[in-house]
This record gives sequence, structure tokens and C-alpha cells, in this order.
Amino acid sequence: MYNARKNAEKVSQSADPTLWRERAPSWMRRDYWETLCNIWAVERWQQTSTIMKVNRAANPEANMHTSGSVSFATHQSRLEKELKRLPTFQEVFDRTHKKKGTDQYISDRAREVAESNSQQMTEKYAGEDEQPQLDPEVWVATSGAPKKCHVYGFGHSMNTSRVLSSVSSSASQTSSFSTAVGAPGTSPSEMMGFITNTISGLESHLA
Repeated sequence: MYNARKNAEKVSQSADPTLWRERAPSWMRRDYWETLCNIWAVERWQQTSTIMKVNRAANPEANMHTSGSVSFATHQSRLEKELKRLPTFQEVFDRTHKKKGTDQYISDRAREVAESNSQQMTEKYAGEDEQPQLDPEVWVATSGAPKKCHVYGFGHSMNTSRVLSSVSSSASQTSSFSTAVGAPGTSPSEMMGFITNTISGLESHLA
């Protein structure tokens, strides 16, 4: 839709949506397009659009995020095929928070969270044969408090804030969670199942 809007603006040589009505894309019904143009022309929508542009400019990380509409589980599955093993949460985070084709994080925050999580995981599991795929307690400590029901690094499809924010007071459940998720041979779908089931159980406990 963004490209359709930009193309209409370019062809009509105007930022006025009312002048885009004759520039409907070939894949959209004309009446649908005209309705959208009318919506875009409303003052309230224009004000909201301006505010969103300002917010995106003030938060470049959100604008540069590389995961797009691809889900956490999909990224995880792709990485498992590439690595020929189950990836850690850190590796999935790196995939979605580094500029494509580089080893550079999309923001200072992403780099700081990744480095801090890696260091704390190494320190916490020093001397052990392997680390769990994800330690919620460590992740909350490194990524910060949940914001608007969103835990940094998890994407927006999973409402994990209540679970991860309470993990410090749920040590036994966290231990079980970490062990299950880190079990050798766990597939991406099984891993997501563990996460979902644990979240459901903890949310029921917190309700």
C-alpha cells in the first residue's frame, strides 16, 4: 500500500490524496481505492500520519528493524536449517536486529542488550556443559522492563510481559521453562509450544 500511495503521489505530482483517485493500482478495485483516498484526505488522518512520521524519526530502531512481518518461529526455523541445529534466542535476536549482510546491530540499544545478555549467560552457566536456549530471568535483566505488554526482542506477536516481568519471583517455574526450552533435539515448533504453554500457565497463576 505504501508503494501504491507513493506512486499515486508521484504520478499526480501532488501530496493531496483527493487528486490520487484516478491513480488506482491495477490490483485494487476502483471504489476501494477512492474510499482510501477519501480517508487519507481527512484532517484527523493527516494529523495522525504526521505524528507517526515524527515518532518513526525519533525511534530509528523501529524503522530499521529487520524482521519485518516474519514471525519469531519462522526466523527460528530458517536459522535451524542454516545452522543444522536449534538456534539460541540470542542467535534469533541477532538475525532480526542486525543490518542485513553485516555484523552491525541496527541500534546501540540492540548491541548493548545482545552483549550484556551474552556476558550474563556465560557467567551464569559457567562450568555447565550447555546453556538453555533462553533464560527469561537473564533476558529481562538485560533488555529492561516490559513496555506496553511488549518484551524487547520478542516481536509483537507474543504478549510475554506479565510472564517475564514476574520471572524473578517464579524461580522454580523459570528453571522448568529454561530446562524444557533448552532440551537437546527440541524443534522450533516444540520450542514455541513450550513458550506458549509456560506463558499460559504463568498467566493463569498470576490472574
